Amino acid sequence: MIWNFDPVAFSFLGLDIRWYGLVYIFGFFLALLWGNKIQATLLGKKKLTKDQFETLAFGMFFCGVLGGRVGEFLFYSPETFVQNPLEILKIWHGGMSIHGGILGAVGYAFFFSRKHKISLLRLLDVFVIPLAVALIFGRLANFVNGELVGRATGTDWGVIFPHLDNVLRHPSQLYESGKNLILSGFLFFLFHKGYGKYIGMLTAVFLAGYGILRFIIEFFREPSGMIWILTTGQALCVAMIIFAFLLAQSHDFWKNDFCKTQIR
Repeated sequence: MIWNFDPVAFSFLGLDIRWYGLVYIFGFFLALLWGNKIQATLLGKKKLTKDQFETLAFGMFFCGVLGGRVGEFLFYSPETFVQNPLEILKIWHGGMSIHGGILGAVGYAFFFSRKHKISLLRLLDVFVIPLAVALIFGRLANFVNGELVGRATGTDWGVIFPHLDNVLRHPSQLYESGKNLILSGFLFFLFHKGYGKYIGMLTAVFLAGYGILRFIIEFFREPSGMIWILTTGQALCVAMIIFAFLLAQSHDFWKNDFCKTQIR
């Protein structure tokens, strides 16, 4: 398949509105509306007020975008900080790191949790399901843009992105979208079955699941950088997996009945 889709969804008052930008808007409102319902279940009587939750959601969104932008250059192009630091502010040029975005959002949630005396992990549990769903569409937007392309392939389902070259490539963006679909479905299953009662479980599953699946998909994606024998993306995913393991080992949900019984 030759893919040459217009990344601009529509124009408004002379401004091009791109599909990727619409995904960000969708992700924010998904976290705001669905996350508010999830927090009512997970936090119970300690749930945040409407104003508090809106402040948290907006703060995590803003810091997530900022962290994603900084992480893009910190992890993949650190020389930009010296050669052209203003490029970091030009969001319209594209380039976001999911790992940097997560760090930025967690950073804001940390200060919010300290201020309101709420468990940080409990706050993160609230947002991992909406985040995983939003990432489904984020990777579809990457495919629409013809960016973050896959490695060369001889498979029948390969895709050519003519704005780059005439090489038949793995549609790795679609692989990642499917990965996020599986991850969000599993997280919702755990939440629906009541496993959200274990503080930090949803967060640990998200980190481990995303890290493992993304690590595998990196073998089909054109590497953006290398750290020893691993792509930069794989190295960052290893860090996610290690952190998820440490989180699981430090909380009772992994030592008790997670793998033994179904909560009713």
